[in-house]
Amino acid sequence: METIYFPGCTAAYRQQDTARASVKILRAGGIEFDVLGEKELCCGSVLFNSGFFDEGVELAKKNLEMFKELGIKKIITACAGCTKTFKETYEHLFGELPYEVKNITEVVDELIQQGRLKFKENGEKIRVTYHDPCHLGRSLGTYEPARRILRAIPGVEFVEMKRNRENSRCCGAGGGVRSAYPETAISLAKRRIADAEEVNAELIVTPCPFCVLNLSDGAKQKNSNVKVKDITVFIAERLKED
Repeated sequence: METIYFPGCTAAYRQQDTARASVKILRAGGIEFDVLGEKELCCGSVLFNSGFFDEGVELAKKNLEMFKELGIKKIITACAGCTKTFKETYEHLFGELPYEVKNITEVVDELIQQGRLKFKENGEKIRVTYHDPCHLGRSLGTYEPARRILRAIPGVEFVEMKRNRENSRCCGAGGGVRSAYPETAISLAKRRIADAEEVNAELIVTPCPFCVLNLSDGAKQKNSNVKVKDITVFIAERLKED
C-alpha cells in the first residue's frame, strides 16, 4: 500500500460524488492506489482549526503510526484541508515525514502534461471560474495546477474573479465558522458568489468539499444562477471515455 487516495471526512460522508470522481480520474490516469476504507481516520484539520490542539495531536500520532505500519509513501487527497494538514501541520509537529502529499489538482496537472488524461473534444461550452481554498492557496501556495487543468479542457472558457490567488476571498466555512457562526458563513459565501457573478461565470469549481458545501448554500440563498462543483466532479464529467 505505497500510494493511497484519502477522500477525507466531507467527501466520504457528505459529498461522495467527489470521492467517486477522484477514483475515476486516478484510474483513467493509470495510477495504482489503495484506500484505507474502514481504517481511515479524520486528518485532524477541524480539531486544529477549532482550538482542540491536544486532541488533534493525538489523532495525528495515530495516523502517522498507521501510515508507517502500512508502508505508505504517497497520499493523494482531493480535500484542501487534508492536503494542508498532512503536509504542513504534521511536518510542523513531527519533522520530516515518511510520505509525500499531493493534492489531486497537482496529480491531474501532471497527468495532463504527460498525456495520460484525455478530455472530450466536443464538451459543452461553459464559462468557469476557480475559487482558491485558503488551505491550498494561502497556506501552501498551490495556485496554478487547477488553472492549467481548466485551460486544458475543451469547451471551457476560464475567467478569473477579481479576488484570486493570495487575495482570494474565503468561502466562509473554515475554522469552525460555519458551525459557530452560520449567518456569517453564509454572508461570506454570498459575497464570493457575487464575485463570480461579476465576471459572468456560470460555474465555480474548487478542490475543497467544504468550500463546495458553503458556496452552494450561498448561491441558493442568493438565488444565483451560478453553479458550484468540486473540481474533481467537473474533471470526471469531461474525461474522454475509452
